[in-house]
Amino acid sequence: MRNYKALKSASKVSLSKTNDGLYYITKKNYNTDTGAEENDSISRIVIADIDDRVSHISALSTELTNEKADLEQLKTDLEAL
Repeated sequence: MRNYKALKSASKVSLSKTNDGLYYITKKNYNTDTGAEENDSISRIVIADIDDRVSHISALSTELTNEKADLEQLKTDLEAL
């Protein structure tokens, strides 16, 4: 979930766990035009899905870090000519 830390700090999301071990996130919603509070949205959260997303982002981060290093080296080599 994007902006989770900021939403949590602003008390705009809360987490819950049911007796049968299911996790849910409740998010406050507001009308973008008036700012009036609307019905909360409740979504089921699966920890395995979060693990998969974290792994995917980590792989992308590694790829981007490597590409950045390659481009920086290319720039350095070009400027040395």
